[in-house]
Amino acid sequence: MKIQSHNFTQSIFETILPIDNQLYSKIKKQKLTKEEELQSSYDTPIDKILFNEIKNYLQDYMDSVGKMLNKEKNIIDYMWFQKYFISDYHNVHCHNSGTNEYSFILYIDCGDKSGDTRFLNLGYPHINLNEYRVKPVKGKCLIFLGALPHESIPARDNKKTIVSGNIQYQ
Repeated sequence: MKIQSHNFTQSIFETILPIDNQLYSKIKKQKLTKEEELQSSYDTPIDKILFNEIKNYLQDYMDSVGKMLNKEKNIIDYMWFQKYFISDYHNVHCHNSGTNEYSFILYIDCGDKSGDTRFLNLGYPHINLNEYRVKPVKGKCLIFLGALPHESIPARDNKKTIVSGNIQYQ
């Protein structure tokens, strides 16, 4: 009897970008709103100039990931900032569900006690097969399928600041 086994996975693309202290300083000065779990600018559109500066900072990386996905074009749909203080977290969530809809997390600041980002398998919470944790590192940037469930583990310091957003690959 011949038995074939087929595996499939979901990629999380990861790189360390060169630190741009001037850009990072602008991001850390942005006004955020206290929400139940953390502070965020999600409901407030980012200034166009700063949006474009961040987009330009990420462009080569987004293009490189696009080549790996066999996509020629990418567009950042939306972008926001988040800040985590002690005990702040972000519950399990997904961003988008389309096959060409990806998301990114750029770590602007963090410490040894900043909460990890935990990724869970597609289909979670109905089935929990595996997880992957990412330790925050200043300048680290992740790109992943927006439908991939993920969360931020509670912070044990006041340092973690991120930029997050959604990317359309075409």
